[in-house]
Amino acid sequence: MLKNNLKIAIRHLKRSKTASLINIFGLALALAAAFFIWEYIRLEKSYDRFHAKAERIYRLPIKSYRQGVLETNDAMNAAPAGPAIKSEYPEVEAFVRFTPVYQRTVFKSGEKQFEEDKIFYADSTLFDVFDFPVLEGDAQSCLDRPYTIIITRSVAERYFGPKAFWSESPIGQTIRINNEQDYEITAILEDVPENSHFKFNALISFGTFLAVNGDPSKLWRWNDFYTYILLREGTDVQKFASKIDEFNKRHYQWDVDGFYGETELQPLTDIHLHSKLGYEAEANGDANTIYFLSLIGLAIVIIAWVNYINLTTSGAEQRAGEVGVRKIIGASRKFLMGQFLTEALLVNSLAIALGVVLVRLGHPIMSALVDKQLPGFFTNPGNLLFLPLLLICGTLLAGLYPAWMLSSFSPAKTLKGEKQGSGKGLLRRGLVVFQYAVSVMLIIGTFVIYRQLEFMKGQDLGFAMDQQLIINTPTSVGRNDLFAERYQSFKKQLLDIPEIEYVGGSSAIPGKNYLDLDQHDDIRMQGAAEEKNASFSGLYMDDGFLEVFGLRLLAGRNFSEVPKVDYHSVIINESALALLELKDPEDAIGKMVNYQGDLRKIVGVVSDYHHKSLQHSYEPMIFRNFDSQFLYFSVKFKTGNAAVTKDLISKVQNSWAQFFGDNPFNYFFLDEHFNAQYQAEQRLGKIIGLFSFLAITIACLGLFGLAAFMVSVRTKEIGIRKVLGASVAGLIGLLSKDFIKLVMIALLLGAPLAWYLMDHWLQNFPYRISIHWWVFVLAGLIAIGIAFVTVSLQSVRAALANPVESLKSE
Repeated sequence: MLKNNLKIAIRHLKRSKTASLINIFGLALALAAAFFIWEYIRLEKSYDRFHAKAERIYRLPIKSYRQGVLETNDAMNAAPAGPAIKSEYPEVEAFVRFTPVYQRTVFKSGEKQFEEDKIFYADSTLFDVFDFPVLEGDAQSCLDRPYTIIITRSVAERYFGPKAFWSESPIGQTIRINNEQDYEITAILEDVPENSHFKFNALISFGTFLAVNGDPSKLWRWNDFYTYILLREGTDVQKFASKIDEFNKRHYQWDVDGFYGETELQPLTDIHLHSKLGYEAEANGDANTIYFLSLIGLAIVIIAWVNYINLTTSGAEQRAGEVGVRKIIGASRKFLMGQFLTEALLVNSLAIALGVVLVRLGHPIMSALVDKQLPGFFTNPGNLLFLPLLLICGTLLAGLYPAWMLSSFSPAKTLKGEKQGSGKGLLRRGLVVFQYAVSVMLIIGTFVIYRQLEFMKGQDLGFAMDQQLIINTPTSVGRNDLFAERYQSFKKQLLDIPEIEYVGGSSAIPGKNYLDLDQHDDIRMQGAAEEKNASFSGLYMDDGFLEVFGLRLLAGRNFSEVPKVDYHSVIINESALALLELKDPEDAIGKMVNYQGDLRKIVGVVSDYHHKSLQHSYEPMIFRNFDSQFLYFSVKFKTGNAAVTKDLISKVQNSWAQFFGDNPFNYFFLDEHFNAQYQAEQRLGKIIGLFSFLAITIACLGLFGLAAFMVSVRTKEIGIRKVLGASVAGLIGLLSKDFIKLVMIALLLGAPLAWYLMDHWLQNFPYRISIHWWVFVLAGLIAIGIAFVTVSLQSVRAALANPVESLKSE
């Protein structure tokens, strides 16, 4: 019977070519989109799960309170936290800490030298907790000794060539760092996987940190260490978490000026999608985005299945005769339902096959779109097992109602010419409304995301972000008087170039790396009680910093051109005034600040600026003048074209070679790096924009098929109207108005829900747009315009047809 049903199904698909192509191609497109979304979601949800003990690993972040008010909520903790929790609780099997190497880091091996980033100190217990793949070396002992280092494959190949051509292992060889100290290579790891929330290029033994920086084991207020613990198997996590309160009271209740801390257990597998803490090692994902994309993928597939239902039921009258004849010759309703379900099975089978081909072909494009290497649909055996389930669901969901309706036709009514299935028109209209309501929501979502992104990029950030060349400071000069002397000479030589306006040095620059910002605690006005202590973000800078970035002085003065003059002075920003209980900028000038026990004079107050992106609010900041801590030299060009800029970079590089020739010349432009903070939003906008387009395209395919059917049904009516003098425009309006009404109803239903969802999304931003009424009008006009053009393609052809031929038909 199945073979016979397949023959009938194939014959019907050939006979109804337009509907068949729309159903197969539309569903294939929808499934391909859903597969891509699924792969992206699978990647996002797989973060850190490659570690064998991932479900037992927890990070210890820290919250800092003052007088019961939350001041900071950071991913980093104090150095003693890991060892203390391991020694005090038998539930903790192991711990490991990481702390960044903040200074510039240049590796040199032989004649090759490069500046490297993402370098951390790490405990020797690293592999007791994590499972980063080791290519060469002993995982258990590779970080035991001071001045040892483990590097990733990419770093190793940068200095020793491709691994396949190594004549001897790099293990045991040395890398010289900053031309100061040799480090023995004790292990080489595979590059950290894409789906890791914590990425590094090299890890230096924690023993090295102790040798260089001293022992931090008693410093409970130095929060600079990412700390992870591994719980023993069988540990009741909730019961253990309840003990953390005791731990907090023992170690974080400092009883100084009402300042105390609080740690908690943060599951490793939650970090990427659910953590928004300060000083995260990497930019994390967003669980809301995942939920949003899941709904989009489901909606697209449902739209395609709706097309099948609409096109199948719309042609029901044409198949009524076929059903009547089959019933008269003895076909049962069960047999007929089997036949129509077979047709649905065939359509879904072809669509799934084509969808898989589209996924294979589009994989590189989608990986580029999301800026991540998607794992690939065929890398997961579960996906292949999912296809038969999808086929069954698609066949039943899309085919069951049409099969039930068609098989219910009465042969007697059919032979009398009576219409059957009167309710199907209402259902069909309801499904069209559903399709376009979803499409309208996606259009509105795309507009809102795009406008929010443009709003953030176009806002006044409080500083200039144009024509700034940022240079990474040298490392081989050392952090001493020689560094300061060479920098001043380098700066003077650059300022002699007519096309350069200003040059400044600083330990951080807007938008580059939040870890460059210092967190300054225990700051209060001279004479104020200890409970008035406050925390500030801060950086080191010289007099050129304000000029390069166009920061506006509200009162007082800039730092002196002679660095030593202002070593004991500070500049604060506008947001710091309230924290220090100062009335206004003028009131602050000349006042003394107790800065961690030292008295420093406030010499200037600058306007607030967004050191971070508009995803963050203004924060109180304090600036010090200390050139040996600089990590960046910033150069402000006068306006020039690309050729002039290229020539200027060449001049700057020549000066660099004169003063810092032993160091690589690494530079970038500020605007490129600052705007890179919005990559997540840009990526989301592109993804939603693409899938919105696909959803609308699939909905239009169904509308096109419905319009073709409706035109064919009304062919004789059109002929009569033309004979009676109806114009082409009038006929197009007649044939289009019913569909336009449905789209307008869809707009009325979809717009409020879109507003609710997008308003909820916008709450994630401290600075955000308002969703104006014109967004909904524009989305509605686009949806109506697309629907009108789609329907008109069929209507015009019918309206221009010879009325004589129309009247002859049927």
